[in-house]
Amino acid sequence: MTENTYSITIGGRKWEFKHVAAIVPAFTLLLRLSMGWIFIWSGFDKLITDWSASGFLVNATSGPLKDLFVRMGENQTALDVVDPLVVWGQILIGFSLVLGIFTRFGLLMAATQMFLFYLAQLWPANNPFMDDHIIYIAVFALLGALGAGRILGLDAVIEKIQPVKKVPQLQYALG
Repeated sequence: MTENTYSITIGGRKWEFKHVAAIVPAFTLLLRLSMGWIFIWSGFDKLITDWSASGFLVNATSGPLKDLFVRMGENQTALDVVDPLVVWGQILIGFSLVLGIFTRFGLLMAATQMFLFYLAQLWPANNPFMDDHIIYIAVFALLGALGAGRILGLDAVIEKIQPVKKVPQLQYALG
């Protein structure tokens, strides 16, 4: 087995994958940029269409937390907080991912938003557990574990700055 080959044995059969080391960074970058674009577009679409979370919170929520989310959707004070958090959160998360800046923090915020969306529709209508929100959370965890912001991202540059090197806790937000 060469350095650029990955092998796995399944059912007694050995499978070899060549050049995996070259594919993973490219795929990671593509996935980071794609997820960033999804968030940017979603946020800007809400911004330019005078969107409000009220319709979703009042009409589309389900499960054990439905009453909480419906009350939020009927309360203008709550909507004055929730609406800009969703819109600007999505835009900022998107730019964080596209630019690769504070990527892990952006991924954490994306996963948090997806988890809250998941809770609002607990349990998924078409599956007892799994839905697209959980898949998104898994993708965000994978991108964070892979240090996606270091691949053609500003995190790679920021991590080399001397003051940043002196604060190792920043490594959890960068990369």
